[in-house]
Amino acid sequence: MKIVYSHLLNFLEKKPSLAELSDKLFQLGHEHEIEGEVMDLEITPNRGDCLSLKGIARDLNHFYKADLDTEHYDADIPESNLAFENKAEDLCPNISFVEIEIEGKVQAYAPYLENYFQDLKLNKNNLFTDISNYLAYETGQPTHCYDATKINGPLVLEKRNKQEKFKTLLGSEIELKGENLVFTINDVAVDLAGTMGDESTSCRADTTKVLVECAYFKPEEILGKARQYNLNSEASYKFERGVDYLAQEQALRRFIAIVSDHAKIKSLALKTEQRKVDRTKVEFDSDRLNKIIGTELSETEQKDYLNSLYFKTEEKVVVPSHRSDIDQLNDLAEEITRMIGYDNIASKALALPVKAKKIEASFEDLCRSYLINNGFFEVVNFPFNDNQDEAAISVDNPLDKQRSKMRVCITKSLKENVVFNQNRQKDSIKFFEFSDIYTKDGNENKLAVIVSGRTNKNFKEFNSQLDYAYLKGLIKTIFSEILGKELNFELEQSKNYDLYEKVYCDDVHIGRIGKLSKEFVGSKTKTPVFSFEIVLNNLQLPAKKQSKISDFPASYRDLSFSLDSHDNLGELATLIEKHKESTALMTDCFVFDLFENKKQNILKVGYRFKFQAIENNITDEETEAVMNPLIKESLEIDGVNIEGL
Repeated sequence: MKIVYSHLLNFLEKKPSLAELSDKLFQLGHEHEIEGEVMDLEITPNRGDCLSLKGIARDLNHFYKADLDTEHYDADIPESNLAFENKAEDLCPNISFVEIEIEGKVQAYAPYLENYFQDLKLNKNNLFTDISNYLAYETGQPTHCYDATKINGPLVLEKRNKQEKFKTLLGSEIELKGENLVFTINDVAVDLAGTMGDESTSCRADTTKVLVECAYFKPEEILGKARQYNLNSEASYKFERGVDYLAQEQALRRFIAIVSDHAKIKSLALKTEQRKVDRTKVEFDSDRLNKIIGTELSETEQKDYLNSLYFKTEEKVVVPSHRSDIDQLNDLAEEITRMIGYDNIASKALALPVKAKKIEASFEDLCRSYLINNGFFEVVNFPFNDNQDEAAISVDNPLDKQRSKMRVCITKSLKENVVFNQNRQKDSIKFFEFSDIYTKDGNENKLAVIVSGRTNKNFKEFNSQLDYAYLKGLIKTIFSEILGKELNFELEQSKNYDLYEKVYCDDVHIGRIGKLSKEFVGSKTKTPVFSFEIVLNNLQLPAKKQSKISDFPASYRDLSFSLDSHDNLGELATLIEKHKESTALMTDCFVFDLFENKKQNILKVGYRFKFQAIENNITDEETEAVMNPLIKESLEIDGVNIEGL
């Protein structure tokens, strides 16, 4: 959100320098950049009350004393006979309308209005639309202006499921699909509520009579509509984050006052519906507040801070109607802490128990190393999303209402990572994530892996694609090499998978593997996506076998075998392994040379045998006692000879 330094000073009694003001905004948690006198603020999603000049001034009241008094139309206004029906009272409990008709010439814009357009380099439209835009900048309350002469029937607010064309006031045509909250006239949508109106009822430069609507919509109902229909809407940005649910009539009276600064008002009429009036109340506990913050403030000091933020400190703390993010004592503690400044709270040493660091590797550590060595990238995703699973835990006060529940699986997050990379022409995607997953049923530690595209970017694997066989081989190898366990798979069906198998380890269901459906992935590319997700809670590395190391030297024997065919290799290897397991003296054996000449039909393999004893030096007689039977039996294999014998 962009605001101009000089505009903000108009709402502060004390006039801080730009640098001082910037420091205080950072202290309050409003990160920003400054270009000239324009401050571009990053307002967190839970602070919709700060999306205006007055909102920022309210937050600065403790330091500079906010002056929020502006000219309003205070005289009685006749009640409007507007034919309006609210069929969505639960989604829009508070709404007001004012009918304004002007006559005569529109005057040049007053400095406060003209400066808004000049300093922020904005285009003007017409008097009523310009005032509506400025009012949102000043108060944070969006309004919508209809040309009253174009309203030829009752105005109805309803949520309905109807596919219909809708031409916005910006001239773009969209098609409404699914359920939408809309204003209609004669059953035709003329306004996508809280987002944007249509072209047919919009104001023009010659408009002299308007119907101005000002409402409070349930934020969840507006959430995502602008993105769904690819609309750039400042109104929806504010409604999604929550506006003051008691400010509608007051905002319209301010609207009237601004109109009267620029034109002669011929007639006025007002209509108001207000159902949501109760304010949130929070139990006040001075001692607990100090424990949460880590301070020793008196009760009076605590209340002074809260009063400066427009809370009413009675037996319970009454939350102002513009603060939809406050509903518990921890929220009050955060507000007081912002006023004090986190850096101004004295630090205290923490006496934490010291634990010896374990140097043993865990399954997670070994698995992470294995995946990274095979070209995978580890990702860390936000643990909240908008899933509708009944097991999901809801967050009472989310920073983003689109991420108000804790995720119940990792795969959904990883597929978003895949889509992001596919949209940027990444053609070899190999991701994994370890995460704790919390549900109403408990918590689980999980690993999820997802792949898509080329196996690798080297010339050997450039045309090889990551597929289901690759992923299945990967998970089987992980369990075999790291845990020494075999996996079993059971074919099933799932709505999010084209191919789906349950994964079992020791007859226990630990997860799933499959090919994700195109509908679930939602990518523009057609490259298939494969994933598995498993629970790690009960997976333990096998116990380490410790053996005594000999202090005596080892003895080695080499044998070179000539073979008639490759079939002899397996039979010979089995024989050698049998003799190794039959004696403790042979501690190792391995192939040290392999030679093949297909034209001359020559196949040779060289084996090295290591002998070593724990208690004494090994003798030649002991070595020969092991080697002679091995040599004899190997020569009995048809097609095997030993050179040099």
